Amino acid sequence: MSGARGFVLWQKAEDFTEYLFPIIDRFPKHEKFALCCQIKNTCYEILKLIIRTNKSRQKASGLYEIDTQLEMLRWLIRHSLRRKYLSHQSYETAAKMVDELGRIIGGLLKGV
Repeated sequence: MSGARGFVLWQKAEDFTEYLFPIIDRFPKHEKFALCCQIKNTCYEILKLIIRTNKSRQKASGLYEIDTQLEMLRWLIRHSLRRKYLSHQSYETAAKMVDELGRIIGGLLKGV
């Protein structure tokens, strides 16, 4: 990952967490230690993997790990919508943000 593109990926991931965390904090109380934690932990894992990949010489494997976590995040967001914990508007915004992260990762993978 080049420095500038790696920074863009980091910034977009950070923006995503800043957007999503206040929303999922309003999920029902019985989901606080299950779905909310899983979503947050997946976001933290993505951020950690971005740091690790930026510092690694093995960029492709790190990018594939990030992409795998993004797929899990996509599923968790869809699940939240189906359970009616997310509004359609919040879902649309979150899905667009995750798709943008996916496009950045795809572009980075083509470059390595």
